[in-house]
Amino acid sequence: MEINDTAQFIKEREERLGSRIRYRTYCTWYARIGHEKREYGVFLYTDGRTMAYEDFDREPQILGIPIKRRNKEKYEKLEVSFPVSSIASIDRTSLKDAEKAFDARRDTAKSAGLFSRLFRKLVTRIMLDDGTVLFFEMMDHKDFLKRIEEFKEEL
Repeated sequence: MEINDTAQFIKEREERLGSRIRYRTYCTWYARIGHEKREYGVFLYTDGRTMAYEDFDREPQILGIPIKRRNKEKYEKLEVSFPVSSIASIDRTSLKDAEKAFDARRDTAKSAGLFSRLFRKLVTRIMLDDGTVLFFEMMDHKDFLKRIEEFKEEL
């Protein structure tokens, strides 16, 4: 995306939310138990009251060269939002446990212990009040956690 395209994209998302985006990040892997999984990531953002995320149609590439696929699945845009106040808990789990939980269609993932934190790829698990379980592979889990705590204090 060009700088102008990015600014326009952010402006459009702020118009949808009805206020300024206060936190945003790109997540390289995502899954919602019982629903969908995205191997190539989603854009996650919030105005402090509403958390939203969405994906983008993306052609697979190798070294920047598009790969043509014969049996391409039909792309369906993913756009989901929920109130920040509905976040019941946030913790870390291994990507492997998150994938197993997604496949099992129930949250079987264990919180990451010391071994997992040192030697495994970790994802952030977000549990909502309604039982929804989301997994995001984030750039900076600690910053996300800090910001969500700040936003929940403001509510």
